[in-house]
Amino acid sequence: MPSIAQSAIANLKEAGLGDVVYTPGQDAYEAREASYWSLTPQLRPWAIVQPRDTEEVSKAVKALVGTAGCKFAIRSGGHAPWIGAGNNIKDGVTIDLGLMAKTTYDSATGLASLQPSARWKDVYADIEKHGVMVAGSREGMVGVGGYLTGGGLSLYTCRYGWACDQVENYEVVLGDGSIVEANSKMNPDLFRVLKGGQNNFGIVTRFDMRTFEAKDIWDGDIVISPAFNDQVIEAYLDFSNHIAENADAHIIALWNFVPYAKEHFIDIVLTNLDGVENPASFQKFLAIPGQRDMKMKTVAKKIQGLIVPSGMYDSWLTLTFKLDSRVIHKTVDAYKALLEELKKSIPRNNFKLLMFLQPLIASWARHSEARGGNVLGLDRMSNDCVLLFVVLEVETLELSKNVSKLGLKRMFGEVESYAKSLGKNVEFLYMNYCDGSQDPLQKYGEENVKRMKEASDKYDPNKVFQERVPGGFKVSKVV
Repeated sequence: MPSIAQSAIANLKEAGLGDVVYTPGQDAYEAREASYWSLTPQLRPWAIVQPRDTEEVSKAVKALVGTAGCKFAIRSGGHAPWIGAGNNIKDGVTIDLGLMAKTTYDSATGLASLQPSARWKDVYADIEKHGVMVAGSREGMVGVGGYLTGGGLSLYTCRYGWACDQVENYEVVLGDGSIVEANSKMNPDLFRVLKGGQNNFGIVTRFDMRTFEAKDIWDGDIVISPAFNDQVIEAYLDFSNHIAENADAHIIALWNFVPYAKEHFIDIVLTNLDGVENPASFQKFLAIPGQRDMKMKTVAKKIQGLIVPSGMYDSWLTLTFKLDSRVIHKTVDAYKALLEELKKSIPRNNFKLLMFLQPLIASWARHSEARGGNVLGLDRMSNDCVLLFVVLEVETLELSKNVSKLGLKRMFGEVESYAKSLGKNVEFLYMNYCDGSQDPLQKYGEENVKRMKEASDKYDPNKVFQERVPGGFKVSKVV
């Protein structure tokens, strides 16, 4: 073990954290490494430290910053699947917030307080007991911390805006170990940049979120043959063109190929937020022949059923383009072409290829503005858009490097070029869907980049979260 590693571990122990510091070979270390959603970020750091509360996070930061040359990562849920995402590190120490996973509710303020490593499936189950709900992830095993600091698309984006805009207050450990609050009155500049600025400013140890009444939803999916591709796209366009008028529904259009299959299928996930069965907004989807499974349920029940397994090597990319039938058709064609390439390259068809199309409506930005704004830059967007997200899972790291990444790059290059040729490309990348080869912060716009750089200089003058925490998207690298 390098001398820096030995010094870092010694400093953590001296700080009183010896009983929560784990090194390779210890059962706790191996269990935490194996608990990442994807195999890709299992990087085996020098050590893992698991703080139990904010004070211990502060102690860990001070100990590691005080170790010359030591770099570190910060893990909340550990769902991001790319090397360099910031949730693990090879040559360094990982601050694993896995023991900080509580959710509480204050009926007097109407706020839910979420610790960063809570999984959304547990958050919803806990908060529904009080008859309220929060806007969070649509996948149960995603952690609170990374999701909210990356923006956060939710079931309720059409009604309330991005999940980060529901945060009323942050508790943050800064690079010098000090603990501060950030809200509209205290440290308001830090408050704003944390809404989409990821790990550039500190470690968020508590998110205080606004709540709203919990309602049962009418929810489920329709599995459809690719022979009805044109009808699906027509229905998607119709839904997207009218969702701004009636903020009562949510959809995801998913093209899905599962391991060992011969053909892909289309899966339309439908949710009416008010529990209305067969609403008008879904009629075009419901008219398409398919295997339907729609039920009344709670949000917690839905998310419990949306725990997506991995245990493979994952790659993903994202792109945004203006709502346009031609670009959507081109995207589906590019997906099919990639699928055929992969069938020729990967033995036994042992891979998973998922393509998601989701609405991103221009009017949703007004929700953010009403709550003080964020740094996503969507207030500049005047057209309704489509968020494209493609995930490719394979069984070996070699396939991930030599097949997955190259194939996805070709597909996205083709779609982006086509969108640009029609004037339909949009300069926005949703951070939580980005790969390390992409640069979402640069797409936030000059004014927001300036805000983030100023906040970084003010709250992290020693550049701990720019240089000592190398993972994630760094505002200091934005030109």
